[in-house]
Amino acid sequence: MHIILPGEKQPTSASGPSLSFFGFLWLIMFYGYLILSASLVSASQPGVTYTAIFEGVSDKSLLSEINAVCDSVKLKDRPPASINLLQARAAGDIQNIKQLLRTKGYFKSTIDIDIDLEKEPVLVTFRIFKGPRFVLGVIDFMFTEREFPSGLRPSDPGEIGLLSGKPFTAGSVLNGQEELLLFFRRRGFPFVKIENREVVADHKDETVDVIFQIDTGPAAQFGNTVITGLVSVDRSFVLDKIPWKKGDSYDSDLVTEAWDILTGLGLFSTVRVIEGGSLVDNGGLPMTIEVTERKHKSFSAGVKYVTDEGPGVDISWEHRNIFHHGERFTAYAELSDFTMSAEGRFRKPDFLARDQFLRLSLRAAKDNPDAYTSKSVISSAFVDRDLTENLNVSGGISFKSSRVEQFEAVDSFNMISLPFYCDWDTSDDFLDPGRGGRFALEITPFFEPSGSGLFFTKGLGSYRRYLQIYSKPSVILAGSVKIGIIKGAYRDEVPADERFYAGGGGSIRGYAFQSVSPFSGGTPVGGKSLLELSMEIRLRMLNRYGLVAFLDGGNAFTGSLLSFDEHLRWGAGLGLRFFTPVGPFRFDIGIPLNRRQGLDDSFQIYISLGQAF
Repeated sequence: MHIILPGEKQPTSASGPSLSFFGFLWLIMFYGYLILSASLVSASQPGVTYTAIFEGVSDKSLLSEINAVCDSVKLKDRPPASINLLQARAAGDIQNIKQLLRTKGYFKSTIDIDIDLEKEPVLVTFRIFKGPRFVLGVIDFMFTEREFPSGLRPSDPGEIGLLSGKPFTAGSVLNGQEELLLFFRRRGFPFVKIENREVVADHKDETVDVIFQIDTGPAAQFGNTVITGLVSVDRSFVLDKIPWKKGDSYDSDLVTEAWDILTGLGLFSTVRVIEGGSLVDNGGLPMTIEVTERKHKSFSAGVKYVTDEGPGVDISWEHRNIFHHGERFTAYAELSDFTMSAEGRFRKPDFLARDQFLRLSLRAAKDNPDAYTSKSVISSAFVDRDLTENLNVSGGISFKSSRVEQFEAVDSFNMISLPFYCDWDTSDDFLDPGRGGRFALEITPFFEPSGSGLFFTKGLGSYRRYLQIYSKPSVILAGSVKIGIIKGAYRDEVPADERFYAGGGGSIRGYAFQSVSPFSGGTPVGGKSLLELSMEIRLRMLNRYGLVAFLDGGNAFTGSLLSFDEHLRWGAGLGLRFFTPVGPFRFDIGIPLNRRQGLDDSFQIYISLGQAF
C-alpha cells in the first residue's frame, strides 16, 4: 500500500481497477470494526467510579472555586474507563488548581494526589499545601510619552485600590487597572489605554510587583452635543440637564451623570450617551445623546383590603410632559369606606434653579372614620429642593377649609399652614427596601386668621432602618420608630382631623384604624402626641415567596408629652409576601396582644402592595 504525501504524484496502472480504491474500502471497513469494538467494550465496562475530596483548604469560597476548575469534579458523572485514565484526569487537575491558587497569591503551592483503590467507590484525595500568600510589592506607572504634566498621575497606588503589603490577587490587579483608566478618564483623557502590564512574583521576598505602562492619548474637552430621538420633549430642556458645557474639560463622571439625570426624568424609555471616536475642533470631543421617548400619558388603578377599613380603590391619570419641559400633571381619586377624595397635582422641574421643583395641588375630600367626619378642601404650593442625591427639603404654604363633626358637634375651620419637610433616604428600593435607612421630618405651624386666632404647631418625625442579616436565603431585619407632638393649643381646640391617632395597617397592626388613642364614650378622640414602634423579620424563600414576622406597638396620648401612664398597646402577627416585578404583594394577619373586650377584634387582615414600612 502506498501512502500519498502532499505534492506526490499518484501511481497509475496500465489495466484493471485501481488498487487504491480497494485499499480505501479496506481502510473504511477496518476503522469501522475498531470503532464498533471500542463502543462495545465501553458499553460493557461502565468505568471507574470515584469520589474526589480536597484537603488543606478551609475557605468555603476558595473550595468552591477549586471544584469549579477541576475535571475530577466536573466530569464525575463520566467516569474514566481505567485507573490509568483516572490518574491522568487527576494529574491534569494539579495544574488547574495551581493556576487558580496563583491568581490568589499562592505562588509556592504544592499538591499531592492519593488514589485509594481499596475504597468503593475509589477515593481520590487532593492534598493541597497553599504555602505563604504573596503580598503586593512595588506598584509603579510608566508613560509612553517622555513628558507628562505633573500632578496628572496617581500620587498613591491606594487611589486605584492597590496598596503595598496587601495580599495579592489577580482580581485586585485587574480592578486596579480599571480604576487607573477611570483616573485618567476623569481628568480629561477619553482615549487612555494600558499598553502593557507587568506582574512579577519575587519568590525570595514573597512579593508581587506590578508595573503599568500607560498611553494616555490626547487631552480633550467636550465638543458639540447632538441630541437625537426627541419628539415632544423640548430640546432646550434636555440640553439644560446636561452637566457639561462645550469647552469644559472631559470628565467621564459627567458622562455617567448625564445618563443618570436623563433616565431619572421618566420621559425616556432608553438613553444612550455616545462619545466620538476622535477629536475635532482643536481638541473637542463630539457627544451624541440618543433617546427614545416613552409614552407620556398613563392610567393606573390599585385596590386594597383591610378588615377594619374594608375594600379600597384608587385610580390616577398622569401626563409627564404636559408643556414639553417635563412638567407633570396628575389627577388622583380614592374611594373606600372611610375616604372619598379627588386631587389634582402639578409639578414643574427646574423652578428658578436647577434641581428645584414647584409643586401645586388641590384636594377635595370627605373623610368618615369612626373618630370624626370631615369635609375639606386643601390648596397648597410648595418648592422642593434636592440638596444631595439622598437629601430633599420642601417648604410652602397651604390653605385648608374644613367642616369637622365629632360627638354631634360641628366646627368649621379656615387654616393657613406653612409646612416644612425634610427627607433623607439611603434605602435601596422604594417598595421593598433591604438596606439603608429613611429619615423624615415634618414641622407645620397652623394659624386661623379669623376671630378665633387659633395657633398650634404639629411635628412628626420617623426613622426606618433596614439590615440584611443573610443573603441566601435573604433575611432582613427592619425597624421603625415614629414620634409626633402638637404644641400651642389644647387638644379639643385642635381640629379632630389634625390630631394623632394610632392603629391600622400602616400603624399598629392587629388594632382597628385609629382605635389606639384616647377614647370618650366609646369613640376615639385623638391626642396631642404619638409614639409608634415596629419591627419585622423578613425571610425571602425561592424567588417569589416570602414570610414576615412582625411586632408593632405604640399609642396616641392626650398631652403633648409622651405619657407612659397611658400604656403602649402591642400587636403581633405573620405575613406572606409574593414578589412581583412591580413590588411585593402583602398579606398580613395582625393579632392584638392587649385586646380590649368589646372593642378589639381577635385579628385584622391587611392586603396591599409594598412592604408595611
